[in-house]
Amino acid sequence: MILAMGHTIFEEKLRGQLPNFLIYPEFFDSKKDLLQGNYHNYIRKLWTLRKEIKVALYPDYVYTVLPLPKEIEYIIPIHEINERIVSLYNDLINKGYKIWLGYASAPKFRDYTILEFNEFSKKLNTKTWYLGISTWREFKEALQWNFDGIDITTMLLGKFEQIKNYDYVKRRITELLQLISKPQGRQSSILEFFPLNWGV
Repeated sequence: MILAMGHTIFEEKLRGQLPNFLIYPEFFDSKKDLLQGNYHNYIRKLWTLRKEIKVALYPDYVYTVLPLPKEIEYIIPIHEINERIVSLYNDLINKGYKIWLGYASAPKFRDYTILEFNEFSKKLNTKTWYLGISTWREFKEALQWNFDGIDITTMLLGKFEQIKNYDYVKRRITELLQLISKPQGRQSSILEFFPLNWGV
């Protein structure tokens, strides 16, 4: 499983320090552009940073193939399971893109269950990504359903005062990486690393 994070004040220090860990711009989601629907700016940034980006979000609610660099792997955020998604996925694969399907952590952004998402991704035989994990419930769910990649928010790492400390942040990310590398069946060991009163 790959663990990723977007922008953080420590991205320069953390980049390249930990195995199976991507941080901005290696993991690229540029939420501001995506939320504003500024796809031209988003695409321009992808081309500019294409040698640094490893995985990026495909723009939400876009069902046509955009002119994006093929060096990057893309996560299609799934808001609804329908034929438009199947068609987009197949079109992108046929044009040589490497594609993941993204599970929306917030229920308000999807009309399906995690079981339906899992069955859908198996039919397409594709890798899966759990988008925007900010709670321990979501983190454990991603482990239980064997997602191939996840991205986390700083909310998962601790309280506001704690996440301003670089050593603390690096230690927590290291502990998360240890958790996701454990064999199946050891997922309940999350409390070995984090006390009950810690975080969300």
